[in-house]
Amino acid sequence: MEVAEYLALNYRPDVDFVDGTLVDRNWGDLQHGWLHCNIGAWLLMRAGRYRIRPVTSIRLRINPQRIRVADVAVLQEDAPSDPVVVRAPLLCLEILSPSDTLPGVWNRIDDYLYMGVPVCWVVDPATGIGWTATSSGWTKATNGILRAGEIEMPLSEVFE
Repeated sequence: MEVAEYLALNYRPDVDFVDGTLVDRNWGDLQHGWLHCNIGAWLLMRAGRYRIRPVTSIRLRINPQRIRVADVAVLQEDAPSDPVVVRAPLLCLEILSPSDTLPGVWNRIDDYLYMGVPVCWVVDPATGIGWTATSSGWTKATNGILRAGEIEMPLSEVFE
């Protein structure tokens, strides 16, 4: 399949496009969906303060043959409103699903970092634990707070 064909079609739920192949995303269960909403709402309530535009389930063009669908992406406030994001977001966030695998999550995060995303967060709804991934490596959330630049999200606030 060519990227133009992928972009012309709608998938429910959306899928990734990786080197000519459609790749199903691991859509979660109730906990995943609930946390997805909570994190999106938490970021949206602070959009003005941080001058950001949080979006959920958005397509990101990693390279000409690879498009990923991020659970949550945080764009700059003045980011273009293109149907597919081509300028690296400030932050990408993935919420683990029961069927996610470690290599699958690593590959997804590596793609975001390759695109130029400076910080990625991974959150596990089953344990309430979060990690930050950058080009320097992965770290567990210190004191239960995920950080990306000036954004600091206490996990306790999105797990309430």
